Amino acid sequence: MNIYYDGNAKSWHSNQPGLTFGSNQLPLLPLFPFLKEFQPFKMIYKANNAGPIVGILTSYNSKNKLIGNRSLFEKLQRELDSFGGMIVVFPPERLTNTKIDGFTYVTAKDKWLPITTPLPHVIYNRVPFRKTEDGDHFAAAISIIKSFDIPFFNPHFIHKFALYQALKQQEILAKFLPETALLQSEQELIDFLQRHGSIYVKSASGSKGKDLYRLTRNPDNSFLLGDIQGTRSFHTLQEIIEDYLPQWTSKEYIVQEEIEVDVFDGQRFDFRILATYLDGNYRLTGVGIRQSSLQDVTTHVPAGGKIIPYEAVRTKKHDHFIKLAIEHCGALLSSQHGFFGEFSIDACVDKQGNYYIFEVNSKPMLFDEPEIETNRCRQLAQLFYELAGFKQQE
Repeated sequence: MNIYYDGNAKSWHSNQPGLTFGSNQLPLLPLFPFLKEFQPFKMIYKANNAGPIVGILTSYNSKNKLIGNRSLFEKLQRELDSFGGMIVVFPPERLTNTKIDGFTYVTAKDKWLPITTPLPHVIYNRVPFRKTEDGDHFAAAISIIKSFDIPFFNPHFIHKFALYQALKQQEILAKFLPETALLQSEQELIDFLQRHGSIYVKSASGSKGKDLYRLTRNPDNSFLLGDIQGTRSFHTLQEIIEDYLPQWTSKEYIVQEEIEVDVFDGQRFDFRILATYLDGNYRLTGVGIRQSSLQDVTTHVPAGGKIIPYEAVRTKKHDHFIKLAIEHCGALLSSQHGFFGEFSIDACVDKQGNYYIFEVNSKPMLFDEPEIETNRCRQLAQLFYELAGFKQQE
């Protein structure tokens, strides 16, 4: 069934009397004859309520433009088109006690439309900046979401060291963790390097391989410091301390032992694991394999990493580890931080067959594998319907 939007009056209409729209059940107005001026939207009905409205929370950039993973949002709308429902992308500033002002993607026109709707039935947090989540507008939006009891998932970014500490408390997960510490002093860096010989220094809030360094002591007691730009040689550790430690300690950085990661075709590889919550359980959405290429500090594709299919390295042991990691990381996240509908894990296996979890990401990036993204959007759409209480019907 369609309902209709009048963009001039910002009003919603239906040709069926007694229907409402949105989680706050705004009464739909009668439908007038001049349909050409109205935009139709296909919806499902729950009792007399049309929906679902799926709010996707994002933010403005420095140029006051709304940003986010546009291709992901468009794919999610296409998934909803099969049954009914609409995606509305909006910043926290545009949520009130009665409505949201945002944008929706009209698939038939391949166009984003500015739109005002009643309150969403479910909200998916895709805010891309930590500073937005730390701001007053975000806090005010969360207060409204809680007051109207709107299902809300992936509540916030997770601090890397706080996550490490939480994982360390879980007996099953603790054995998968490389030694990690918060970098707070010169002596801490010296001691950590002394223990491990080769370590990573990374921002506690970094992503995509940015603000990530590998520090290695050579047999002649010289040092190599590498990042995604390349590797520099230093005669002494003191040179590195003078050049880099002020940056590392003025912001929050962690140090982590380097793992001797297993190789495929002569180059190191690791796992990118995506999981989604459905029907009471976390389940595997897809596994991407990233292999180092232009540099070997990180396997992230933007930094020159290569993509190889999971089937090329797949074993029963890998499958077992991935299943275990998803189950326990998902339970930990939602018990300590609020409900997560999806998350991703960066992990590896070393040359001795031991598994390690490097990071758990609360805002998974887009995967380069089309089949994983297709599965992701399908599962997220199912989660939207589940949380909003609308049944998918052919």
